[in-house]
Order: sequence, then structure tokens, then C-alpha cells
Amino acid sequence: MSGGNADASTSVSAATKSHAGKKVFCVSVIGATGAVGREVIQLLEKRNFPVSQLRLFCSERSAGKTFQFRGQTLVAHTVDREALVGSDYAILCADATTARSMAPMLAELNIVAVDNSSAFREDPAVPLVVPEINGELLNSKPILVANPNCTTIVSLMVAAPLHRVAQLERMTACSYQAVSGAGLAGMHELESQARAWASGDKVAGQLFPRPILFNVFPHNSPRQSDGSNEEEHKLARESRRILAYDRLRVSATCVRVPTLRAHAVALHLEFTNAISSAQAVDILSRAPGVRVVDESNGDQPADPQMASGLNEVLVSRIRVDHGGTPGKSLALWVVGDQLLKGAALNAVQIIEQLIAG
Repeated sequence: MSGGNADASTSVSAATKSHAGKKVFCVSVIGATGAVGREVIQLLEKRNFPVSQLRLFCSERSAGKTFQFRGQTLVAHTVDREALVGSDYAILCADATTARSMAPMLAELNIVAVDNSSAFREDPAVPLVVPEINGELLNSKPILVANPNCTTIVSLMVAAPLHRVAQLERMTACSYQAVSGAGLAGMHELESQARAWASGDKVAGQLFPRPILFNVFPHNSPRQSDGSNEEEHKLARESRRILAYDRLRVSATCVRVPTLRAHAVALHLEFTNAISSAQAVDILSRAPGVRVVDESNGDQPADPQMASGLNEVLVSRIRVDHGGTPGKSLALWVVGDQLLKGAALNAVQIIEQLIAG
């Protein structure tokens, strides 16, 4: 994402600048043309974020793409230092390599950055934040904040409220992750394979190591030395960090499935203190950002199509885990749109809290 472009900043209207007398901010979205970047742009408008100027940046191959924002056409450009000057906040929706290269420059320019990549999630100097869970870390006004992994966010939005009450000891998570976790390219691959199958053509994998249509396979992230994959590693390490509980035992199996968007996770939770399924329903019904799907009223359990496009994380099938310690174990089915709460929404909420604080 290198290359100069002094007119990369595109101002919104004068009416927006006043924003009913409230303070407004210049926001840069780096990686604006990707799946998460596009969601960020839409959220800034839907949530009436106090933007005075929105700057959109992308790679050279995507330069020139246009977006609608508050009735105006904005153009995405490549990014350099000059183009960023004057920004108050930056949301990085690029890969880890880009994030690592840009973070020092953003800090020098005194631009507060929220990074969606994995670049800084294990850096103890960078807070790893889900506002509903550990938003107090933002009180120190950090210059750089890491957005957690999407599966971690979806899982902990449900596990954390229960942990506060009953002290979580062990979490077993089996994820069913949509192709949009791999960005627009992942979604396009599933769609193109569906068209190929419908036409009687050969179905082949390109982005993924094998066909994803009518198939499931372990997450295609790099294998770790202990035999886990990187996605499973992230879920375990990040969960302990966000909950500030190093003794938490985590067992994860992360799987890629042929759904377009919204990740599902089967959670099995074991606690120090006694907790019933009825108590869990009550706790989660009051948890911010969580919606309990009430099957007792005849509702179907949550699924990715139900969760797609929703800000809330859906939880259903809240029941006793009979394979765990009696009276202290629960099983739950959790589904959340990883492009929204799992990425773009969480990043925007972080900045909203920084502004409010």
C-alpha cells in the first residue's frame, strides 16, 4: 500500500463537519476495498459516527475504486505519510505485514490506530480489546489497539459474561468458520465453485487448498509446532489475554465450512462455581451485544444466515453439558457475523469508546 497521493483525503459535506455542534474527527481506513474495510465504511455511516473527513486507502491494484458515503463518492488511493497527516484515527483492515510496517508511522503522526490483523495481538504493550468485555483498557488512551481474532470475539461475547459470575476454568470450542473469514476472495471462491458445479464444470480450489463447496476441512492457517493450526492457537492465547486469566484451559478445533459469512462455534464451558442453564439464559439475556434465541418459544436455533448482517452475537442451545463436572458445565451454540462484531464493528466500537472516554 505504498505510493504517494496527496488528494487521497476526501472531505464530507460542510453540514457533516458541524455535526450538531459536536466534535468531529478525520478517519482513515487502510485496506478500505477489502471485506472488512467495506463494512467499516458502511458502519461509520449507519452509526452516524462523527466524521469530518473520511480517507480511504488501498493497495495499488485496487486504487481508484469508489465508495458512497453520506451521499458523496469517495475514491480509494494508495497511502503514504503525507496522505495520512491530519488523521485523528486509523482503522487498519490490511494484513499483518502491512500493519507492522505502518504502525510506527501512525504513532509518529499521533494517529490512534485500531488494527484488525494479528500483528500486535500478543504484544503485551498493545491492548487487545473487546469493548463489552475489557473496555476499561481504553481508559489509558492507547495510541494503538489490537482487534482480536474474529472467532475469539464471537466466542468470548458469550463466555465472558458467564465467566464473571461462575469463573470459567475450561473452554472447549469447535468452530465452523465461513469463507468470508478469508476476505472477499474467500467468498468469491465459494460462489465461483457453486457456479462451476451448477454448470457441470470441474470444482477446484485456489485460495483454499481444496474445494470448499460441499466440503469441510480443518482451518487452512499455518500448522503450529504442537500440531494445532494458527487459528486454534489464536483462540487459546487471545481468550486468556482478554479475560486476564492465564490459567484458563482452552481446547480448540477450528474448521472451514461452505457458508458465506458468520462464524458458528460450539462451546463447552466448565466453571469453578455452580451454574445452571437457567442462570446462563438470564445472564446472557442481559449481556450487551448478545441475543438469546429462545427455542422454548418455538424459535429455531441460531444459524449463520440468521446472524449475517447482525451486530449482535446469537446464542442458542444453552444446556447442561453432561460430559463435564455436574452442576458446573454448560454447552452452547454461538453464531456471529465475523465481518461485523468479529472485525469491523468491534474496531468502530473501540474508537467510539475512546472518543466517549
